[in-house]
Amino acid sequence: MLSQLNSEQKKWVDSTLDSMSIQNCIGHMLMPLHPFNRLSTDFQAVQSTTTDDWLRLLEKIPLGGIFIIRPPSNECREMLTKIQSESNIPVIIADNVELGASPRGLIGFGDDELNEPIYSSFAPNLMGFSAANIPDWTFEACQKIALQRRSYGYHWAFSPVVDLNLNFRNPITNVRSFGDDVEKVISHANSFIKGIQYQNSMAATAKHFPGDGIDDRDQHFLTTNNSLSVSEWWKSYGKVWKSVIDEGVNAIMPGHIAFPAYERSLANPDISMPASLSPNIQIKLLREELGFQGVVISDASSMAGITSRVSPEDRAVSNIEAGVDICLFPETLSDFKLIERAVINGRLSEDRIRESAKRILELKARLNLNLSTFALNQTSSIEPSATKTIQQIADKSITLLKPNEIPIPPLSNGEKVLFVNIFAQGPFSNGNLQTAIKTLNSSGVAVDILENPTNSDLMEKIHNYDAIFVNICYIPINGSFGHLGAGFGQFMWTNIHMYRNRVTYTCFGTPYVMHELPFAPNMLLAFGSSESVQIAISKVWLGEISPTGEIPVKQPSHINL
Repeated sequence: MLSQLNSEQKKWVDSTLDSMSIQNCIGHMLMPLHPFNRLSTDFQAVQSTTTDDWLRLLEKIPLGGIFIIRPPSNECREMLTKIQSESNIPVIIADNVELGASPRGLIGFGDDELNEPIYSSFAPNLMGFSAANIPDWTFEACQKIALQRRSYGYHWAFSPVVDLNLNFRNPITNVRSFGDDVEKVISHANSFIKGIQYQNSMAATAKHFPGDGIDDRDQHFLTTNNSLSVSEWWKSYGKVWKSVIDEGVNAIMPGHIAFPAYERSLANPDISMPASLSPNIQIKLLREELGFQGVVISDASSMAGITSRVSPEDRAVSNIEAGVDICLFPETLSDFKLIERAVINGRLSEDRIRESAKRILELKARLNLNLSTFALNQTSSIEPSATKTIQQIADKSITLLKPNEIPIPPLSNGEKVLFVNIFAQGPFSNGNLQTAIKTLNSSGVAVDILENPTNSDLMEKIHNYDAIFVNICYIPINGSFGHLGAGFGQFMWTNIHMYRNRVTYTCFGTPYVMHELPFAPNMLLAFGSSESVQIAISKVWLGEISPTGEIPVKQPSHINL
């Protein structure tokens, strides 16, 4: 359960709440996005990147938190220090910290200004942690990530994703999840939470309640469904949620996901109501039945999973009516006024607003924000052991999809290889494999690259190399499952396959690649394309380590491994 506040923390919460106007409480319930803050009344995004912009906004609305989308930097630290110094109540600063599941995490290896890796971008994705399957390493890595982030002024991680991958076509969970095994998800989710919340460095957030991973559609475009029966849910997702709540996760994010069976059990005629708008799911199921007492923060308010169900004028107020404490990515000024108006006209009570404000203050107290925020000149206390732990996870995560196969002979000094990089259709295509190329080059292996080649492009070069590496570079989430396309299939079986004794296929994304490549030999799974993963896969290619990872998900039923 949630960690208990000490007497000093309780006193600070109570005295601070007593001093807060209702407007201040409402401000605490809004968390806009930096650098894009929705300031206008016509719901158009206005770029707001300067410290002065944020200070002017804070003069109008006493915000309780800000979501920062860019990597930590000294510039960012200075901005946050200024914001904190001008705020009567410390502002909580949040980031996804999803360990390789965001575009930044996939391609960002650190910050040149800081001259050190951003560890949450250096790490494999969550499936990689599950493939390595050493929960103690998950804890250790997350502990060090949290300490680093806190030193830059961040307090809140919108992770881990605790959804179950029960549909290989689901575009939301996929590599963002630990997998499909309930016990393994629980083990790594709890290790993740314990690490992130180590010594109250940061708050962790479990998402997406009541659970994504069954539907094959995307919450960004419509309300999706968790189609399990209530009893099935309790045996699967319910076990996960009960466990992370018992572990003491500080926050939970409901998704724009309907749970028809549960709504039906309570005689709600609108069985397609998304959790983000459902008092039944947020209050009855989450708070009363599961006993969660922490902060509930909405998923992004701009997603069509909610915007298709409620008008812009009603969105924030309806979120709060359903049980949300913080509205994520609001139309800041207009939503503030709309919530204020709902209090004035009696739609929302002052008690309801103060209830959420108190939970948010309690979260800040758990993070010791009642004592301090962070110092301008504070530097990261993280030792190189963080990189070492994450690299161990990456090394252990590399998986041979068909364990009975014999990998190709390792590369050796003086050999020349061809990278055939396939950028599949999908928003998270990523072909930046420069770290892998540098690692091979340092061992005397020369690398040439073909990117999404035509058949003729391939035929011009295929005979000139000692080995061929087909690199599937995509992460199929956020709107598209992604697919390889007909062009790849045309040459794959006719031209590459004749060299199968020296061809290796590596997927730097979804583990479900066998759906499209059911007979591909020597298929390796590399969980993301972060720097640590590229180093790990290079070690496998060079024969320095063996692929010992565990496949974190079952392959589609029509695939016979």
